[in-house]
Amino acid sequence: MAKSIIDGLFGKSPISPLQQHMTSVHSCISELTGFMVAIHAQDWDTAESIRSLIGDKEGEADKLKKKLRMGLPSTFMMPFSRRDLLDLLLIQDSIANLTKDVSGLMVNRKMRLPDEIADDMIELTDVCIQTSAAALKAVNELDEVLETAFGNRERRLVSSIISDINDLESRSDKIQHVIRTKLFPLEAGLPPVDVMFYYRAVEWLGELADAAQKVGSRLEVLLSK
Repeated sequence: MAKSIIDGLFGKSPISPLQQHMTSVHSCISELTGFMVAIHAQDWDTAESIRSLIGDKEGEADKLKKKLRMGLPSTFMMPFSRRDLLDLLLIQDSIANLTKDVSGLMVNRKMRLPDEIADDMIELTDVCIQTSAAALKAVNELDEVLETAFGNRERRLVSSIISDINDLESRSDKIQHVIRTKLFPLEAGLPPVDVMFYYRAVEWLGELADAAQKVGSRLEVLLSK
């Protein structure tokens, strides 16, 4: 009863639902490597199956987002604001949305990856997933940071994870540059529309790593307050 009264006065902690949402988001993007391998092999049945699974997982993440957003109390005993948490939630959600978009684009257009860039596209996908995994790791440390009252050890740990996220995002930028450099001399021999969508797919993959980096940046803001 006492706990119920306290929850009513101060609101339940939203940290666990936030972590659950990021876990769901990462589950979504983690399907992309198998998807990209299937795309390169022109295994459309497998690619479509994974695309459908990604869509289901994005839907699950969306439900968690809405549940947290609707249930987030206006007041709770936290050192950061409701607005801060909602911003972080939306950034997390963008990772699942982009994953759904890029998989849908590639399946719907039956995109055939040129051999010259196929390995780089798969590597870029792996780096995006690693960046998301690091972001999830950082989010999962948030409750520990609060429990230790922003203790130096936990703050250093989260800062180290955020540094790893930044390094991975920088690596994704370099791979994108390599892919674009290799695509340029191929343009003359490819249908112009296909070329446009190759660049679009690379751009969206890059945005996945950018979104994961933004999760880390938002956590830095939260911890600095």
